[in-house]
Amino acid sequence: MDLPTKSAESESLAQYLSKVETGPRKLVKLEVDFIPQSRKKWDQILIDRTTERELAEKAINDCYQYAGLEQSRILWTENPLTAMTILANRPDLVDVGTRILNQICSSCNQIINSQISAEFIEVVKAYANPRAQIIGADQKIAFDPLGDFLNQVSITEVKKNHPQIDPASLPAAMQDYRIAYLSYFDYFHQIGLDIPQIQPLIDLAKCCGCCWAFENITILTPKPTEIEFNQHGELIALVYDGVNILE
Repeated sequence: MDLPTKSAESESLAQYLSKVETGPRKLVKLEVDFIPQSRKKWDQILIDRTTERELAEKAINDCYQYAGLEQSRILWTENPLTAMTILANRPDLVDVGTRILNQICSSCNQIINSQISAEFIEVVKAYANPRAQIIGADQKIAFDPLGDFLNQVSITEVKKNHPQIDPASLPAAMQDYRIAYLSYFDYFHQIGLDIPQIQPLIDLAKCCGCCWAFENITILTPKPTEIEFNQHGELIALVYDGVNILE
């Protein structure tokens, strides 16, 4: 791995990066050393149970604006099960969450891939994300197996109460427990790549739980006040306002 020169060590990271040649490059030592700090930041975001409604609403409005969409009415529900029950009874809602994510994430990926060598991008994906797991001999990265599991639990619970509903017909949350995906983009944002469009998604991750984006309406939930597992690692409590919605 290339190391910065002695003169570069005394400069700020931004100053040093401004002199690096354009085109895909390796990460320098200063940047590699920053990966654990970025991971620690996302550890704290995942642990934090604080919901900030005003900042979350500003963030979703910024997402709509970036995607060229009109701002929508924002509806807060008590928890994901309540939200999914609403969705099960509103097949007329037109999902725009996929469009928003595609526009933001595609633009970020394009910038990152044009500036950073692929092997270093894979390192960041694996080690800046506090929920990532490296699986199998082929070293495949599972970004957020815990988040995928929590999302599936919500769908399963809705299915119990609404057996007529096909879970595949329910739109995916634009941003839910799987917020650890964003640590990959946030790392590059923090080391100076020009991807400010990722900030609204980061703010959503910090400030609320689930988010479903539609034309004319956005459905948000607060963060759970408690997540509890038993000794076998099985999820046994997802608590909102003192109520375990898994019971």
